[in-house]
Amino acid sequence: MIKVVIVDDEPKLRQGLQTLIPWGSLGYTVVAAAGNGREALKIIKKEAPEVVVADIRMPVMDGLQLIEHLRAAGHNTQCIILSGYADFEYAKQAIKYGVAGYLLKPVNIGEMSATLQLVRERIEEEERKRTSLQTETPDRDLYLHRLLVPQVKPGETIRLGIGQSDLLWSSYEVVVIVPRVPEAELPDALNRLATGLKALAEERNMGAVTVISPHVVLLLNAPLRGSQRRDNLYGEIRNIAAGIPFIAATGGAVTEAGRICNAYSKAREAAKLSFFSDREGLLKPDYPPVCPQVSAGLTEGSNEEYMRDLILRLYYCLNVGNKAMVTQLLNEAAAMYCGQQQDENHVKQAFFFLCNGIIHKLAAASRLEGRESEKVSHFLNGIYHHDRLQQLIEEIRRFLLDFVEESDTQGKEHEFKRMLDFIHKHYAEDLKLSTLAGLLNYSTPYLGQLFRMKTGEYFNTYLDKVRIRKSKELLAQGMKVYEVAEQVGYTNVNYFFSKFKKYVGRSPSDYKNP
Repeated sequence: MIKVVIVDDEPKLRQGLQTLIPWGSLGYTVVAAAGNGREALKIIKKEAPEVVVADIRMPVMDGLQLIEHLRAAGHNTQCIILSGYADFEYAKQAIKYGVAGYLLKPVNIGEMSATLQLVRERIEEEERKRTSLQTETPDRDLYLHRLLVPQVKPGETIRLGIGQSDLLWSSYEVVVIVPRVPEAELPDALNRLATGLKALAEERNMGAVTVISPHVVLLLNAPLRGSQRRDNLYGEIRNIAAGIPFIAATGGAVTEAGRICNAYSKAREAAKLSFFSDREGLLKPDYPPVCPQVSAGLTEGSNEEYMRDLILRLYYCLNVGNKAMVTQLLNEAAAMYCGQQQDENHVKQAFFFLCNGIIHKLAAASRLEGRESEKVSHFLNGIYHHDRLQQLIEEIRRFLLDFVEESDTQGKEHEFKRMLDFIHKHYAEDLKLSTLAGLLNYSTPYLGQLFRMKTGEYFNTYLDKVRIRKSKELLAQGMKVYEVAEQVGYTNVNYFFSKFKKYVGRSPSDYKNP
């Protein structure tokens, strides 16, 4: 029997409805009656009726407010509204809340009985659908999930279930679709994609669809032979996605149900490599990443040292105006990360720290003046939002090249002058001739000869003299000797003492306090 609660502020009408309507023969039973909406809510919470018959006008809480509360609380209760002639326009507002019907007072028994008959048919139909979903679909999903992610070795019981679930086919191909959306939007994106793909699969008799977060899984009942079929399927998925960014990958075709899990694993791995691909489309397990492999990858222990060196080299490139080297160094970093087989998140994190380190150096050198911090912050946050490695490298390259120091003069003389300017600006850092040679595309021996020819001194001697000249200025300002040593680039105070005495003829202390 379908449970009913009657809600009306007139006791005679409540009594009349309970006695005059043939509830039992219509498949109903009245479990309670209430005088207003507030009383009804308490009863509904306790009795959980399928149907509420309510007057539209009542004190304390009227029928419309009662329906609003029920819908806000997620109740799927069928509501029948009773109203007077003057309340007709008011009653129409309740239609927006999905009422099953409304009847004018005084209530006609025949009309009420006919309305109740329609409501019962609706409830029974919904129950049939609910039962079907609970018995058929979950069973198919259950066996589909067992095929994709088996908990035990497949046996005869599972094979029987596969046959009963209409999953026993001559061949299979697994396609995973991964929405590239924020985590908060993932459930909705998965639902929209799964709903659209299920409709497509049923219409074309293509196979089965399920959700294993964060994937929608399409199990095809025939292999995708040829690039044209793969491209067509990708296009159909894109139409269903309707603007939702996604990755789609296949694990290849298999002929045994027991190997579906292997194909699913391959599809997931292919999806993970989408960041390293250079094309849009259905990815395959054997599609190679575009990032070149390095001949001798660095060990995990040297990553931090490599990062510090890379930050310095890129920063130097910006100072000496070597645009080509900026691109070369970014590609070198990408190749190194690929060689270590780091995943997308680790690569993005590495580039974030790289760019952040360069930005800090630019800020320390007052190179960010006049630039909005919001722009820099937007750039850094955007690193995590790129779908392809090549796109990320290009975006970083464009951002960094805005900081390249330009000059009207060109040629070797210009390059050498820029190098000397660079030394005078960065004397306190760990400058090496080999580093500068790499930035200027010279061999170290050649640059050493060129340097001596132009300046009359060896590179290290020239650097020492620049540092000692600056140290004399700092000592004259009253700084302590060990502080001056650190300021000009000498990590060892004793070494600074020896260098200072060599070029000045007396110790830093004697120079400071003559």
